[in-house]
Amino acid sequence: MIDRTSSDVVIIGGVAAGPKTGAALARRAPNMKIALFQREPYISYGSCGMPYFASGDVPTFGELTRTSYGVERNPDFFRNTKGFDVLTGIEVVSIDRSGKTVVVKDIATGKSQTHGYGTLVIATGACPKPPPFPVEESPLVRFFTSPDDAISFRKLAESGKIGSLVIVGGGYIGCELAEAATVWGFDTTIIEREPQLLPKGFDKEIAVYAAKELDAGGIKVRTGSEVKRIFLEDGRPVVELKDSSIGADFVFLCLGVRPESGLARDCGLEIGEQGGILVDERLRTSDTFIYAGGDCVEIRNLLTGERASFPLGSLANRHGRVIAENIAGNQARFRGASGAALVKICNINMGCVGLSETFAAEAGISYECVWGAFPDKPDYYPESREIVLKMIYDPLDGRLLGLQAAGAGDICRRIDVFSSMLQRDGRIDDLFDFEHGYAPPYSEAMDPLHHLASLARARSRGLKMLPPGADSSLYEELIGNKFIWLDIREGDKFEENRPGHYEPGNFIHIPLGELRAKIGGLDKNTSYVLMCGRGARSYQAWSILQAAGFTRVYVAGAGIAGVCL
Repeated sequence: MIDRTSSDVVIIGGVAAGPKTGAALARRAPNMKIALFQREPYISYGSCGMPYFASGDVPTFGELTRTSYGVERNPDFFRNTKGFDVLTGIEVVSIDRSGKTVVVKDIATGKSQTHGYGTLVIATGACPKPPPFPVEESPLVRFFTSPDDAISFRKLAESGKIGSLVIVGGGYIGCELAEAATVWGFDTTIIEREPQLLPKGFDKEIAVYAAKELDAGGIKVRTGSEVKRIFLEDGRPVVELKDSSIGADFVFLCLGVRPESGLARDCGLEIGEQGGILVDERLRTSDTFIYAGGDCVEIRNLLTGERASFPLGSLANRHGRVIAENIAGNQARFRGASGAALVKICNINMGCVGLSETFAAEAGISYECVWGAFPDKPDYYPESREIVLKMIYDPLDGRLLGLQAAGAGDICRRIDVFSSMLQRDGRIDDLFDFEHGYAPPYSEAMDPLHHLASLARARSRGLKMLPPGADSSLYEELIGNKFIWLDIREGDKFEENRPGHYEPGNFIHIPLGELRAKIGGLDKNTSYVLMCGRGARSYQAWSILQAAGFTRVYVAGAGIAGVCL
């Protein structure tokens, strides 16, 4: 235990927001007595790096606890380098707001003591959502939220005791662990209750790339599958579904997380509808002397204005700095978040920010979508890779709402730019006008985001776009009648990656360079869906046909790349 009985500032939680608060505050107010209590023996570790430790890409867990210059982030580091006290293995069991004290317990000895505070910071993070089905207890069935989970799995994997793995939950962590399983060569199945992987943040036509990539890596993907129970048979876990059962050597439960707000609730702080602690823009709770940040709070969604939970390490670190500034006497604000998130799945990158189409519809927000496939660098550059983008925006005022991305190329840069736009209530015109750094090793002269803005402008002039990857029956449903595929790829290229739903009699091949000469052979009363490699030539073809008086022309978003990335 700490040798004093009170501190100017007490911080509960030591993963992201807590240590960041303490370090930033010690710099701004070096004379303050700051004490941080952490239940786990680990402090300020890279929790988002745990899937890469599980895969073996990160050699040891210690790598996740070290600074960029190789010094371990332990209590001595925080005391000697950062200037405040950190105590691990200490659990805060209760908060007395009237007396401004907390009761802390040494987990090893069971001894408790009361510790006073001037200001309290709650940074307790999140805990795993309990499974909605019975689970027979076993060390071979685990969540993936703590270092012990990752370390236990890694030991078993290295010992050769795991040959098969089931992952229940196809969100970010579930997909990252599925990728880790490909490194070990396990017979792996990922089970997701929703009809798609990554159901939060991604719409189905972008999420499909995650499923395709995992399938290519040998992962069995079962979406729309509901688990009934997990039980043991001869000591081995069995996952029972509605129509079958899957035995495995190890099972991960990746069902998402919820705010760890029990302490706050018990002491009477205001709690939001999603179970997180309610805070204002300064990250103060309903008690003036208590701040909160990280995964345990609910913050404003910048797009909807509603309170939401954003369990992201990037936001937690920003929260810590805002809290420190305000405790030090400044007037820092955290306006809210748009939920920028990235995930690597085998050989592709995926990212999203803002609202998905699904979420916008549920929130009753007017929206429109455009899609496109682009090289992240000029095609002639050796390291050029393809990306597929989907943008959601409000057609009434041009307000940007969301962006989703998938592909082997650089999507991070596009997500970051779009996130910055959302922070400032950006519009289509802002996206069209933004200035980017250009050189062939990094980008094209016109960035893919510029092209998305152009497509949005074209939609206001009558461009009809259809989602990528759809089959003929869905397109017929969206169009309202039968149609003819008009493939405008050049030369023999139209035979490459030919969609399976092309059928004899329902497609025409006219290369773009021949369209003006052959336009007289097309019927203006027929509906056409334009198809090319990525969508750019289809947009040009639409312009030609529109100028010639064709009104029943549609563009297949992202072209063949939308189907065959």
